This record gives sequence, C-alpha cells and structure tokens, in this order.
Amino acid sequence: MTIHKNPTIRFNIIFGTIEIKSPYLWPGEIPSKPLTDEMNITPQGRSQTVKRALSEFGIDDSFSKASKKFKEHYNFEIGISAVDRTTKEIAQEASVYIDNKLSAVNKKTDIEDCPFIDKMLIEMDGCEIRTALMKEIENSDTQTPVYGNPSKKKIVKWRDVRLGFARPLDDPEKLFVGKMDCYPKVVNQLHSAAELIGMTSETEVIGIADGGIGLSEELKRQFPNMQFILDKSHLRDHFYDTAEKMGIPKDERSKWAEPQINKISNGEVAQIRGELLSENDRSPCDRLKRLIGYLDRFEDAMNYNRFKEKNYPIGSGEIESAHKSVPQKRLKIPGATWHPDSIDPMLALRILRADDWWEDFWELRTKECLAA
Repeated sequence: MTIHKNPTIRFNIIFGTIEIKSPYLWPGEIPSKPLTDEMNITPQGRSQTVKRALSEFGIDDSFSKASKKFKEHYNFEIGISAVDRTTKEIAQEASVYIDNKLSAVNKKTDIEDCPFIDKMLIEMDGCEIRTALMKEIENSDTQTPVYGNPSKKKIVKWRDVRLGFARPLDDPEKLFVGKMDCYPKVVNQLHSAAELIGMTSETEVIGIADGGIGLSEELKRQFPNMQFILDKSHLRDHFYDTAEKMGIPKDERSKWAEPQINKISNGEVAQIRGELLSENDRSPCDRLKRLIGYLDRFEDAMNYNRFKEKNYPIGSGEIESAHKSVPQKRLKIPGATWHPDSIDPMLALRILRADDWWEDFWELRTKECLAA
C-alpha cells in the first residue's frame, strides 16, 4: 500500500489545536486511514481529555457558559454547538454505563464484597422539566421561505423526572437513580441500587414518599420488606386543602386540622376516619371524601410518633433537596428547554457524578478507546 492522499487535518488536544498529516493508504483489499482507524484522530475531532473537560463544564452550566469556561481554563476556544454535541455524546455513554452497572447486580458481579445492611432508607420523588418538540403544522399550506419545508410549531410540555436514592439508615452516603420514565422502571433501578450497596432479603427497608398515584404501591411491590412512610407534610397539606374546600376560615383551619393530625401521628387513624365520615354525613363534601380515601390508602404509613421512636425519618425533604442539586441544577436553569430524548442522558451524567462513579467511568472509557 502507498500513500494515495495525505491531507492536513486539525485536531483539538488540551493544549490547543494541532495540524497533522492524515495519510490515506491505497491500493489494497481494504483502504486504510491509520490516524482514524488506529488512533481515532478525525478532522475537527477532540482528544479524550478535551471531551472530559467539555462534559465537566457542560454538565454544570449552560453550553454557552461552558464554552467560556473552557477558554478561560485552556486558552483556546471551542464553540457552543461543539460543547453541546460533546456533552450529549458523553451523556449517552454515561446512561449506558449506569444501566450496565445496575443490570450487573442481577448477575451478582458487583455486590460480593458489599457488607450486609441491616436497615436501609429509600426515597423517591418527581420534578417537572421543560421539554420542547418541533412538529409540522397540520393542514397548513405555509412553507418556510428559504427551503420550502412545511412550517412547524414548537410543542412545549413539562415532563415528570423521577429521582430516587438508597442508603443505609445510619449512613448519609447515597446512591441515586433517575429517569423520565414510569414508576416500575425507576423503582426497578432503585432496587438494583439498593442491592448494589448491600440490601438482602433480610434487610429492613424504610421507604418515604408522597402520595403520588401508584408510587407507594410500586415501592411495596418491589420492596416486600418495606415499611412505607407517607411524608407528613403531604398529609398536612391534604388536611389544610380540605379545610379550605369545606369553607373553614383561614385563621380557624389549624384548630380543625392539627388535633386530627396529632391523633393520626399517635396511630389513631381509625378514630379520625370515623369522625370525618360522620362529618361528611352531616355536610357532604367531595374534598372531605377524598381525604377519607387518602387515610384508607395510607392507614399503615402514618404512625409518625412510633416511626420517630425507631429513629426513622418522617419527611421526604432529603429527596426533595436532592432534586435541586442533581437534576434541577442543570436541567432547570433559567430558560432551559430540552428535547425529551436528551433528558435521561443528561440526568445520567449528573447522577454519575452524584454517585461518585465519575472517575471509574472515565477510566473505563479510556481503556475502551485504547483497546479499540
């Protein structure tokens, strides 16, 4: 084989942009470009170190700010769109890495050295992220002026992102999972995370969440040994909302709600339920009827004084705070709108750092690049 062409290409390394000859070898059964085929050096490409720096900035700030930070640190410029593409490329790989890490739990490959956890805390909650899709305008003859394509409109929706964590009850170190997906799939990830850090069939699991439809039921299904605790602030919100709908004046609502909440906290759910049923018989109210159904659904999850005696938390503030620091800190910055397909990968990259898997991910990626 001989050099048929030998163009000069530009490639970004951490010290700047370099120019290098990229020979094209031919003839032969299979033509060869050694720089591309053997060293993964492509025109306008970026080294592993540059990609890591771009993704580190891009997962913390807007892509515009990330581009500026990169120039401040390394004294040469990489455009906003390149930061966008690189960060999302790495985010896709992070999503696969986490899926593989959690699915390996089922093969018992990653949990052999984990200590047995006597009591484990799990929490899950959701937050909404703004998404947008471009769709063609139906039954419209309007076309774009330059290319003549069908006109499109932006469809903006707020989509629910679910985040959960597992940790030993007496240890603050958490393992996060999260997706823009249904409860069964996200809770399944949470179950794998709990096993990864030492949960067994003998572990006592304490689960805390709000009263989201289907959430407590799915947690109980996948964690059979779980004591579910309804977040107390959500119970209080239900009582005060009911008081408002019943027409109780604002300054009188606490006198109606707090004594009942205190009795429920002492395990007197049946008594309060009976009193509310009698009250509803006297003055029927749809919102009061909903509250009674709420108490029926979570009857075994509201004995807060007994839970506190066991040193169990009774509020989901820990996961609500985590939402601010994990997904929302990047995905919900002012003005941010995401394509739905970008949310899970970007969240995976945030979780990768929160779970302290960042270095492992990059070590594995480097080994794979060298092996290729």
